[in-house]
Amino acid sequence: MKKYCSLIHGQPVLEAVLDLKRRNGLTAADVEDVRCDVFQGAFEFAGGGGFGSKEHPQVKEQGDYNLKYLIAAALLDDQLGPAQLEEARIQAPDAQALLRRVEIRPDERFSARYPHELSARVTIRTKDQRVLVKEQNGYEGGLTNPMSWERTVEKFHWLAEAFADEELRNRLIGAVEQLDTSRLSDLTDLLAQVRPTAVFPTTHRGIQ
Repeated sequence: MKKYCSLIHGQPVLEAVLDLKRRNGLTAADVEDVRCDVFQGAFEFAGGGGFGSKEHPQVKEQGDYNLKYLIAAALLDDQLGPAQLEEARIQAPDAQALLRRVEIRPDERFSARYPHELSARVTIRTKDQRVLVKEQNGYEGGLTNPMSWERTVEKFHWLAEAFADEELRNRLIGAVEQLDTSRLSDLTDLLAQVRPTAVFPTTHRGIQ
């Protein structure tokens, strides 16, 4: 179960970035540059290694699989959800400018731990010369730290809020809880009532 809307390789990175940001009261305007050390596979796949440059993402797939963009978006928006993977957000000048100040590097120690553990170290240097560092080993939702039922429900409300009102969301949650003892049609009948486009107002800040 992924906590944020990004590839698996980005989960520990985003946990570290958002923790540093929130714990130190940072805004994107405070950030001079960011260095992120990851295991070799993450660097190759999403950090500008063997799978190519990550300097100019334009569409969802290029943003989702791009640690530079994911870090920049998290610093700018304090979250990484569906809104951060919209093309307009990815192409926005503030995101494009900030991602160019993010450096991704492979780390031998983290590479040796993979795939048993997904690790990352994020170093943020601020414009007032503070250096903030967080090493993240694993992530919420991973094999060693499964996401609880309560946190899964919280994520569901966040992602479904625009497509189903609160009553329908709660009925869906109840149907899933009773899935082992009820008819599958009880769930599918409720799913058929979910709107295909966003029509309801959203107030959820995203899973914290």
